[in-house]
Amino acid sequence: MGFIADDLSELKTGALRSFEERVKNVHPDLCYEFDAEVSRLEAQTIQLYGVAALAAKREPDLAKVAEIWKMMVSICDEVASRTNGLCDQHPACTASHDKILDLRNKCARLMDLHG
Repeated sequence: MGFIADDLSELKTGALRSFEERVKNVHPDLCYEFDAEVSRLEAQTIQLYGVAALAAKREPDLAKVAEIWKMMVSICDEVASRTNGLCDQHPACTASHDKILDLRNKCARLMDLHG
């Protein structure tokens, strides 16, 4: 399980780092740019979900499958926290993290199913 967890963590860290770099260059009054950056981060999180799903599909050990989904829950929590924090700091940001929370709930159900 270490390999996929390390890979997911590395991909998450890179996505969040890039997100933060791009956001700090956005003018605070341009809501469409904040929304675009949140959408980009959502897309990257969905791609991570795809990687996790492939890994889970190939993993014969149900406990390890549950760990993969637990990792995805953690990733979704962190992404939602960052996007929520962005909106708190920048009144022009109207982005929603509902998609990430929906994905988080799906991952939590899969974790419970395999746990």
